[in-house]
Amino acid sequence: MSLSPAIRLILLGLLLQAAQPGYCEEAPAEPLAPAAPTPPPMPAEPRYLQLEQLRSFYKLLPQPNTNNGTLRTVANAGTTISFGPGKREVNIGGYRWLLSYPIREDGSGDILISEVDAVKIFDPVLRPTYIANRRVVRTVIIDPGHGGYDTGYTAGSLNEAEFCLSLAKELKEALTRRGYNVQLTHEHSRHMSDRQRINCVSSADSPIFISLHLNSGRSDIQGIETYTATPDGPGNTRRPANNHDAASAALAFAVHSAMVSATGANDGACRRARYSILNSVECPSIMVLAGYSTNTEEAAKLATPEYRTQLATAITDGVCTFARHINPDAKLEPAPEVTPEPPPPEPVAAPAPPEPTRANTSSRNRSRANRNRNTRSRANRSSRSSRSSSRNRRTRRR
Repeated sequence: MSLSPAIRLILLGLLLQAAQPGYCEEAPAEPLAPAAPTPPPMPAEPRYLQLEQLRSFYKLLPQPNTNNGTLRTVANAGTTISFGPGKREVNIGGYRWLLSYPIREDGSGDILISEVDAVKIFDPVLRPTYIANRRVVRTVIIDPGHGGYDTGYTAGSLNEAEFCLSLAKELKEALTRRGYNVQLTHEHSRHMSDRQRINCVSSADSPIFISLHLNSGRSDIQGIETYTATPDGPGNTRRPANNHDAASAALAFAVHSAMVSATGANDGACRRARYSILNSVECPSIMVLAGYSTNTEEAAKLATPEYRTQLATAITDGVCTFARHINPDAKLEPAPEVTPEPPPPEPVAAPAPPEPTRANTSSRNRSRANRNRNTRSRANRSSRSSRSSSRNRRTRRR
């Protein structure tokens, strides 16, 4: 096969370059920088605790199973906890939580709960006064979601950015009346990055952080959802927010339960998520999704000033509840002792007659014989008396 002049020139150039000294030699290796210390690997699976361990620690009493055994319930004087029906679902005091790790069962059917959820959900919700890094809440930073050219989700007349800003301003007024220092990340609907939004935290005096949003999804879904950052645990990368996992859980539960109770909205549950704005906030922080703008019924409520006032009042009540418990001067209150009520007495059945034995049979026979002799004796006495009376009557007639 003949080669064209152009190809021959290219091949000749490559051969000449390869013939130069050092062309095929490897470049000397650069000295390696000292490796950074490698953190110990997280375990692949979380540790699990038996429900009996939680029940005993928090002085909870087992309750009768319902729903064909798929729902397990324990309770004390102030709190009822139900596990299920979903593998990650738990109901605490009537309000839903989605756990970080699924509920399991051991071979005997007993419930197992991950240690991460026990420490970072159950304990701060049941005993907020025991949170380790408690501090007084002086500042509430409110972050109206979206803004500027980022309008969020718009459905009809309901614009998410406008709704969040209106709710934030009303919430600021309500919290200010309760004595808190309140800051908004923006007050004039301008676009901000997540980093700009959380910069307020570093200079604030003992803050908490609340980001406001609306939700969107299928048109048949509605309800309030409240998020905290995904906790530090197996399979999860540690973030700055994880320094406040317990306090954020207590804040989420206080605000979420107040909102659902005050508005009567569907309970969309307290949840965990890796939202960037939550991951980076170094103080107790939550994201409130006040409802679904894609649901016609809920969007109509959200568009009314009266409903926004309900939401603002409920969030304020939740913040005050959290602040009261998280205050370092708050009294440490252990779980209340509960004495189980004694079970009702079972009906006492009449004793069964003894089985006939030879001794009993002989005794009954002797009793019958005695009764027969007594009867015959009475009959004989009666007969003798009757004959005597008859003789007396004949004697008088003579």
